[in-house]
This record gives sequence, C-alpha cells and structure tokens, in this order.
Amino acid sequence: MKKASLTSGMNRHQKILCVILLPPIILAVPQIFGPKNFCPNPEVATVALYLSASITFAVSLWAGYLWHTGKINPAPQWYSLGRAKKCLAFISCPLLLWSVLHLSFGYTIPRIWTMLDSETRMVKYEVTKYRGGGRHSCSYQLENDHLDRMYFEICVPKDFWYRLPDRRFLATFKVEQSSLGTTFEGTRDDWAGLR
Repeated sequence: MKKASLTSGMNRHQKILCVILLPPIILAVPQIFGPKNFCPNPEVATVALYLSASITFAVSLWAGYLWHTGKINPAPQWYSLGRAKKCLAFISCPLLLWSVLHLSFGYTIPRIWTMLDSETRMVKYEVTKYRGGGRHSCSYQLENDHLDRMYFEICVPKDFWYRLPDRRFLATFKVEQSSLGTTFEGTRDDWAGLR
C-alpha cells in the first residue's frame, strides 16, 4: 500500500519552503482570530515591519530562483490559469506572506513575551466611544488616536458603553506591560476612571 502524507509529491526544496513558512503562519492565527487587545511598542512594530519585508523579499527571491531552475514546479492547475490570474498570484502571494510575517513578528511573539514577563499597571488614555463591527471584532469599543486601529481594539461591555459620554474623556485601564508591548486587560470593574 502506498504511503499517503502531506508531503507526498514534494521534493526537498518544497519541503524546506514549507518548514520555513509554516511556523509564522501558525503564529499569526491567534492574532487573526483571537482578541486584539495587544499593542506593541512603536520600535517593535517598526523592526517587525522591516524584518517581515526583508524575509518576504528573500523567500520570494529564493522561491523564484528554485522555480526558474526547475527545482520546484507549480501544481498542474497553474498552467490552466490566465495571464491576469497569474499576475494577481505573483502580487498577492508576497503580500500575504508579508502580512503573516508581520503579524507573527510584530504581534504574536511580543504578546507571548508580554505574557511571560510583564508587570501590571494602570494607564490613562483619552478615548472616545466607537461602534465597531466585523466578523472577528467586538461591536462596542473605545478609540484612541495614538493606538494602532488595524490590529488593536479596546472592547467594552455593551451596557457600560451606553453609560459613557459621547465626547472625549479620560479612561483608566488595567494593562500588562513589558518592554515589547502592552496587553489591555480588565473586567467590568476594571474599566474605570471617567472624568
């Protein structure tokens, strides 16, 4: 009986590419589907941005070289695609790889570090009410102009959100802070300090 596995039909170079790319993909999953209550320090975010772009560029060049020399071959369906779809794939694959690496290096790894080595603090931010939405986000949020809005949300309970003023106000938050970033934590009782 023939052994069936995930790597059947893959050569050594394709297996190496999979081993390199699988850990960042796995690390990006918690940030995509989990709570978005971690905010990295600006220096960490900048380093992650450039590191993920550099690795994406290097992996793309390497994969292109392997493809050009015939050491890896695309799936048979590739040859049935039109020119527009092939161009779209050439553009979107590196962008997808960059975003996954950026989430891994900029959010998940610093978040793990913060969970392991942090201290509890109370911080104050001037915030406004915001009605968010989306499949994986909360609907009732607080918003600050200086915090990253793309991968970060300050979610609050619905009944608490309706009691907040409609203007800007100063709110106190309980956070876990490390040298790499801040995780906003709290229960109903921890959302406090309205002025």
